[in-house]
Amino acid sequence: MNAEFHYHITWLIAARAGLPPEDTRIVAHSSQYTDDNDSIFEIDKDLPTAYGNYISQTMNILKPMDKLLRIYSLFHFIPGDPMTSSAWRKDGGMHWLNTTPDSENANLVMDAALASCNVYRIGIACHGYADTWAHQNFVGYHSEFNAMTGPFSAAIPNIGHAEAGHDPDRAALVWEDTRLIHERIDNKVRFLEAAGCMLRKFAKYVDPKITKKELRKRETTMKDDLDHCIGGQDQANAHESRRIARYRKLSRAPEYGGRELEEYDAHRWMDEAVNEKVRGLRDRSDLFLARFDPLTDLYTWKDRESYKQTHWHRFQEAVKQHQNETWQILADRNFQGLELPKL
Repeated sequence: MNAEFHYHITWLIAARAGLPPEDTRIVAHSSQYTDDNDSIFEIDKDLPTAYGNYISQTMNILKPMDKLLRIYSLFHFIPGDPMTSSAWRKDGGMHWLNTTPDSENANLVMDAALASCNVYRIGIACHGYADTWAHQNFVGYHSEFNAMTGPFSAAIPNIGHAEAGHDPDRAALVWEDTRLIHERIDNKVRFLEAAGCMLRKFAKYVDPKITKKELRKRETTMKDDLDHCIGGQDQANAHESRRIARYRKLSRAPEYGGRELEEYDAHRWMDEAVNEKVRGLRDRSDLFLARFDPLTDLYTWKDRESYKQTHWHRFQEAVKQHQNETWQILADRNFQGLELPKL
């Protein structure tokens, strides 16, 4: 999934579930920022207020870094049930790290985040939870299990859905996964199922006493609304801007909070927290220009007294919490007994 789901649709789901406006904004931003948090920073280096972050994604999802493989299974490819029917392959292959939709592991991760009542962590967790639909039948590790047939497949690393390109992430795309017994994949169907499950979790979080009747009503009407917004098949992703315009219009409806969906800015939270604004070149040590810029990696807090209250710091702390707790969940389950040196 990309920002269309992780930000725009997640915003609508959270709002329809009844989250307060500010919580809705933080959850949606955290969900998408999980993909954009791809650089390591040192703030106030060598000072008492020094801080370093963890990343939750690599800079190019189609060119993953195998030395950081653990982030894929923790944030984007949560291992599920390799025996489930949606994972049946023509070659009979199975993998213990295979991502499967709405798996028990993904639910444990999501429920742990909800129990924390930390909206940043909830946003991070719902990113991985939603991706169990989009990324199903891929593993967040280097494996032939991920291999697709195609003229350029040999040149692309078999990590995640790199060989499938952006096909699994586009809301209105219909494509074929030729590895599977059931080849035809309709992303719209997958995305609507994910949205419905997320709504149920959010709504119960907001109101634990919500009735089954009200829950069904909200889920049905929201999925109908999103079905209309996504619209028809769009193989070239040419109508994404039209879909986003429809999401924004829907966000103004009273049942979706009556507040227009804000434009997403991946740099906003860090710009609010630090003095330096080097958009697109932060800690890009692998970029040509960065090699000649001695100031590229120097960042300082705007307010050393209250930096821990900034959105960026809170999000980064939530990333660390999510990584630690998700690792513990999986260590006793799908990771148990595995000997994978780069995990």
